[in-house]
Amino acid sequence: MLHASDQAAGLRRLFRRTHSAVVAVFACGRRPDALALQTLLALTEGAHRVVVIDEHAPGQGSLLSTAGLPEDGDLLGALEGHHDVTETMREVADGLWVVPAAATVQAASLLDDTHHARLEAGLTELQRRADLLAIHAVGDPRQLTPFARAAARHLLVVEASGVGARSACQWIKGLAAAGAGSLEVAVSGARDRADATALFASLNDFTGRHVGLPLVWRGEVERDALAESMTAPLGERHPAEGASAFIRRLRACSSPASVTG
Repeated sequence: MLHASDQAAGLRRLFRRTHSAVVAVFACGRRPDALALQTLLALTEGAHRVVVIDEHAPGQGSLLSTAGLPEDGDLLGALEGHHDVTETMREVADGLWVVPAAATVQAASLLDDTHHARLEAGLTELQRRADLLAIHAVGDPRQLTPFARAAARHLLVVEASGVGARSACQWIKGLAAAGAGSLEVAVSGARDRADATALFASLNDFTGRHVGLPLVWRGEVERDALAESMTAPLGERHPAEGASAFIRRLRACSSPASVTG
């Protein structure tokens, strides 16, 4: 039997009139793949449904390999008309679905009008099925992929370790160079709240001195309701405003000049 929260979430998706929120997730730590999976699972709490565009290649940090599941298919197959986009969705856990997209990212600058139309239609369908559409971001912090650049929100998940802090600083500099308006931060693996907030304070000090990118505290992966934060308005904007512009920005970010520049 469905709980009331599950039923409410299902009704929200059934009668949704706007796209779900879109967030790019950047994991910083000794095992960024495991940290990303932990974070995405946390985002499903409270009957939230999360669909993830996974930019990582099989065996190279992909969520399916991290979860020990078979890896097959790619979003690119749907763009080529071989199958429906929903057939690329792989259920990793209750409320968490992964869409492999490493090949799609590689081909982004080569997509013609037909493929772009199918991509936009497919992403619209994925957004309709989710409370949150996440991008499991890959690559060099200095050169974001089209999907990561198109996301209106960027969540940096930082392991409470030296490796996590150093990686976070590199991503912060890269996101600032890419023109990110702000960066939301969550901490994982801290001894206690004081340890977590101290790490955030050090990152905030770093950004203030070096890049000027505003940081927004979102709490701890293990202790706080991340899903509520990531689906709530950011500032005065409703999350649907950024979501509705995602596909438009993706089209611009996927142009050859944008991808290679």
